[in-house]
Amino acid sequence: MNAEDIMIHSVITVTDTENVETVLRKFVEYRISGVPIVVQDNKIVGYISDGDVMRAFAQQYHGFHGFDSGFYMFPFLEAIGEDDSFATKFHEFCQRRALDAGVRRVICVQADEPLEQVARILSQRKIKKVPVIKEGRLIGIISRGDVIHKVVSKYLMSNR
Repeated sequence: MNAEDIMIHSVITVTDTENVETVLRKFVEYRISGVPIVVQDNKIVGYISDGDVMRAFAQQYHGFHGFDSGFYMFPFLEAIGEDDSFATKFHEFCQRRALDAGVRRVICVQADEPLEQVARILSQRKIKKVPVIKEGRLIGIISRGDVIHKVVSKYLMSNR
């Protein structure tokens, strides 16, 4: 079984010219936590997740630098408790380009990548999702949940 056998085909994306506000609106509208950033022909140039947003906001307004995106939660939440300055800072931050708040070195898998290798990449790299590419273009995305769903469906649900 390969990546393209279990990937989600309809991927929500943003372009390299869109801002953080657009990203956050997509997160809420589609109930997702990350999107690939693409240019023409669906070529991936970046990725932005909810953790990237919190990290970038915390770095911009608190000078906070941590080792794990979980550490960025505290300055982000701390800022919310402030007076009206949070709203001003947040609206200003939302005008940043998504590519400037996200990551440019995106971990991807090829469409013919074996499922075992996809699971290994998700685990070892400690990421929630991985874009699937074919001939250099985005064609899908796989989450840890997709891998678990496939394994459970194949090995637990079929044995009933």
